[in-house]
Order: sequence, then structure tokens, then C-alpha cells
Amino acid sequence: MDPRPLPDSAPTQEEDDRLFALEPWVMAPVRAEYGFNIRLGEGAYVNWNSTFFDCTPVTIGARTLIGPNCSFYGGFHAIDPAVRDGDNGPFFEKSITIGDDCWLGGNVVVLAGISIGKGSTVGAGSVVTKNVPPFHVVAGNPAKVLRKISTAMDSESVSR
Repeated sequence: MDPRPLPDSAPTQEEDDRLFALEPWVMAPVRAEYGFNIRLGEGAYVNWNSTFFDCTPVTIGARTLIGPNCSFYGGFHAIDPAVRDGDNGPFFEKSITIGDDCWLGGNVVVLAGISIGKGSTVGAGSVVTKNVPPFHVVAGNPAKVLRKISTAMDSESVSR
């Protein structure tokens, strides 16, 4: 939790907007298993009804846009029912990382251990089961690479 107190209101709405321009923005309601494992970069935006199963870190990069109803599942059970043994078997955790300047459309599901590279776009309704390289568009269930994004940004840095 950020221990800094909120600043006093500015004299105008425009000044208030400038004051908070780099802060992440989260639209309620949002569900989180723990909450303390969620990391949001500067200017990140998380739309309503997103779910974070954050038993391990879920990191969303700067200026990344998360559409409504997105889900991030950092934990999973064994596939073999004999090993799973109901809820008595082992539970596994793998962190999720969404890079800077990404856009995830509505109803996207990101599974444990996934990394979505900087500047990538994930189409609405996609289930991301494999890592996404930087500056690519993916979509589908399971999500597949559709194309590379041509951009003035390089994969190493963004000048802002």
C-alpha cells in the first residue's frame, strides 16, 4: 500500500487532472484474491469487473490499458486428478507480467506464468496461454499471433 497521503485538491479540475496524470486508474468493481501482489505502472488503466487471482505478483506496465471483465489467474492446480486430489493436492503459482504500452480488450483471460511483451495488443475475448512477444497482436482461444505491430517505438525503450 502506498503510504503517501493524497494531496490537497487543486484550485481547478485541470490542475487536479495534471496532478494525477501519471497515477494508475482503476474502475470499480475489481476483485483481488490478496491485492498486495498487484503492481500497476504509471498511467495504467484497469476497467471494471477485472479479477486478479494474485497469489503471486501480477504486474501491469506503464500506460497499459486493461478492458472490462479481464481476468488474471496466477495460480493453478495439477491436471492429473489423482495428483490434484480435490483441494488436497499441490497448488502452483506463477507470476504474470504485462509490459508497458499494451492494450487488452474486454473479457481477456491471462493464465499463470504468462508474459505479454511491451506494446502488444490482445483481442477481446482471448485466452492467453503462451507468452506474447513485444509489439504483436494476438487474439483467439487460445490466443495466437496475428501480426507484428509496425511502430516508431523500439522494443527497448520509449521516449516520453
